[in-house]
Amino acid sequence: MKNNINLLYCLLGSFVLTLLNHPLLSAARLGIFPSGYGSSLFGEIFVLTTNLLAFVGYLLLIICCTLLLITNINPKKNK
Repeated sequence: MKNNINLLYCLLGSFVLTLLNHPLLSAARLGIFPSGYGSSLFGEIFVLTTNLLAFVGYLLLIICCTLLLITNINPKKNK
């Protein structure tokens, strides 16, 4: 049971990371820089970092979903 709770927390965190690529948040992220994010080095690094974090979120989401399915399909019987 504790493993399932930890995996659900991992899923929740991964889902939050994947929301970085949502169009609403993407527009807000790019709206921080009035002249466009390409005009400053910080803007380019910021956008690259958030894209990388979103990609990691997608990977973690796939891994955690797979682990959650595996642990619930083959539960260990503690009798």
